[in-house]
Amino acid sequence: MRTICLLSAVTAAASAFTPLSGSRTSLNPSLRRSGTVSLTLYDEYMKSRAAGGIGVAPPPPDPDDPESFDQPPAPAASADDKMALLKFYEQVAAEKSRASSIPAATDTDPDYKRVAWWAQGSQYTEDQRKDRRTVFMHDDWVRHRSSERFLRNMKTIGSSGINQALIKELAFVTSVATFVVVFNMLFVSYQDFGGVSHIGPLNMFDSTLKSLSLPALPFSIAMPALSLLLVFRTNTGYFRWNEARTLWGGLINNCRNVVRQTNTFFPDDAKHELLKRRMAAETQAFIRSLRNFLRGPSDDPTLRSELYELVDKGLMTLGQADDTMKASNRPMFCLSAMSATLRKADIDPMHSARIDSTISVLVDLTGANERIFKSPIPLVYTRLTSRFLTFFLILLPLALWNQLGESWNHWATIPAEFIISFFLFGIEEVGISIEEPFSILPLEAFCNGAITATHEEMLVAERNGVFEDGL
Repeated sequence: MRTICLLSAVTAAASAFTPLSGSRTSLNPSLRRSGTVSLTLYDEYMKSRAAGGIGVAPPPPDPDDPESFDQPPAPAASADDKMALLKFYEQVAAEKSRASSIPAATDTDPDYKRVAWWAQGSQYTEDQRKDRRTVFMHDDWVRHRSSERFLRNMKTIGSSGINQALIKELAFVTSVATFVVVFNMLFVSYQDFGGVSHIGPLNMFDSTLKSLSLPALPFSIAMPALSLLLVFRTNTGYFRWNEARTLWGGLINNCRNVVRQTNTFFPDDAKHELLKRRMAAETQAFIRSLRNFLRGPSDDPTLRSELYELVDKGLMTLGQADDTMKASNRPMFCLSAMSATLRKADIDPMHSARIDSTISVLVDLTGANERIFKSPIPLVYTRLTSRFLTFFLILLPLALWNQLGESWNHWATIPAEFIISFFLFGIEEVGISIEEPFSILPLEAFCNGAITATHEEMLVAERNGVFEDGL
């Protein structure tokens, strides 16, 4: 009988949370501010949610309006049923956060669907960057150091994204190697299938013409300088990637600290309970706004929907969500909102200073991310390395032609040029790929799993008095 009553209460609550015909009448009027609300965007968002059968929960009391805490609660079946209903929705929210924290399939997964190089389009390399946003757990490390990694790496050469990225360079230098071999066969000499040498069919025009070749010594002298350029390029790119990952580790820790500190220092009353939830929501808005800045305009619809979900929960006003989207620096706008929420709390100034210092660290980390994103490796270095490498590989077939003379008609020059070019161009491509690290770091998993899901667990545990048991 109790289970039936609980299910009835859940059904009634879900019905009460459903918006009317996609309108905004179910939202608290205090969530609207004239002159700042983007009616069209929000109405479209609400219609899409209504079409998916997702309701809008009524917001909790507004901390700026003390009278809202004195309003009588909506009628419920009983106090126990209300508590069970609250826990039910908390579990749903927690499961949703955990599900959203699971990254999509990456190129390290055993069942990852690979695309052969001939089926890869011109945008494949750029589109595949999202598949490299790996988050390793125990099983991933076991597979990573498995003795089968050699065969796995060899089998996936044909579907590597580097192939598509280098297709023009490899086609050009391989064509140069083919030209050198064919030119020398036509104008100098060639071997028939029996291995007998003959004068080239076009040698009659100039019998004094020598083979198209160069000595290997200049390439031996230039190779150390080219190696230093490539190593510096790759190491600098990796340093930028490692620094970006370290900065996001600091962001994760400090976002967790904000919620931990508010749970510790804010009093246990209705107003401050809401302020705790609002601070956590604004922290999530901050980290997602930073992700949005690093991902670019294509991430705007995702950020807008995430902010409107906070509006639906009553943790952010509609005007604040719209102003966040309009802000020229969205992460700093959200950090300012966190400071404003902190100012509303009635806590000891020492405690307020500690939380504010954590927010200040978030400001510093945001600036460090902006520095990496906006400042590439000096372009003069990148261009010099690319030109040096290109000219080196274009002229390399002239040196390989003499060195590989034991092969039939020096044809080994062509595959040798292709293989050497593949790996040298590949080293440069790796440096360029990781120079901008944010498009290959799993920022979504950091935001949804490492921060949002952790925040939910901390808030639920604090609200349920888990850490007070036994006292």
